[in-house]
Amino acid sequence: MKLKKIIAGVAATALAVSTCASFSASAADSYNAFLMFADSQWLWQSMAAQAGGSGYGIDAEITKDGTYTVSITSDSVVKNENGDNPQGIMGTPNANGTVVFCVDITGILKTKEFKASEEKKNGVTKNGTFSEKDIKCKLKSIKQDGKELKFDASKIIYGDIEDNNTNYRIEIYNEYGDTKNDPPIDPLSVAWAKSLEVTFSISGLGSGETETKAASNNDTAQVAATTAAVGGGADTSAANTSSNTNTGAETGLALVGLALAGGAIVLTKKRK
Repeated sequence: MKLKKIIAGVAATALAVSTCASFSASAADSYNAFLMFADSQWLWQSMAAQAGGSGYGIDAEITKDGTYTVSITSDSVVKNENGDNPQGIMGTPNANGTVVFCVDITGILKTKEFKASEEKKNGVTKNGTFSEKDIKCKLKSIKQDGKELKFDASKIIYGDIEDNNTNYRIEIYNEYGDTKNDPPIDPLSVAWAKSLEVTFSISGLGSGETETKAASNNDTAQVAATTAAVGGGADTSAANTSSNTNTGAETGLALVGLALAGGAIVLTKKRK
């Protein structure tokens, strides 16, 4: 009887742990998104994320589904917290035209051969967890010096474009890419002196939290049945007792193991 009560208590505790854990959440992985840009003369440019120490834009930290904005400004393109940009703007009053104009979300895609040394420029330290098909992005707006820049949404290219790193790319224009021949924007219309910003939405990441799977009514009923079976207040008369004196203890211990395992393995990544 004493063993049965102990087993029932442990089973009930496992249920309580799994239920209470459903209210806890840990921070999700975050990914740096940056505006990759070079003007027609390669004077105003930022080609990496700030996180790697060589980016000169104002990046966004992607943690969950939502809408984000990345930008570069006349101030940020000259220097960042790591020092002056060796390219600088070289005294030109504004950016004229563009040869590279993309948004890269770094560290988000899983690659077959992750090479930390090559990802270092963007501050990426581990392989991503998503595939291209998991993610959906949509370009919302482009603003230069606060004014909207028109673009053809049907011509924007999205995805694992380079296919050799963890970047998910939104290609707006790339002199060295597919958008050169069918550009979503007129590259000569890009001209700004103070700021260039891009707003986009992303989905497929989920809420950005890890959640525990709370016990359902079925789970509760199952544990209640287990408690009753091992003597947690249920009728344990001789008529309901196995003739094998070891069976009850062995079964009870096995149930304890299952209950503890169920209480421990409850974290699942929330995905939409």
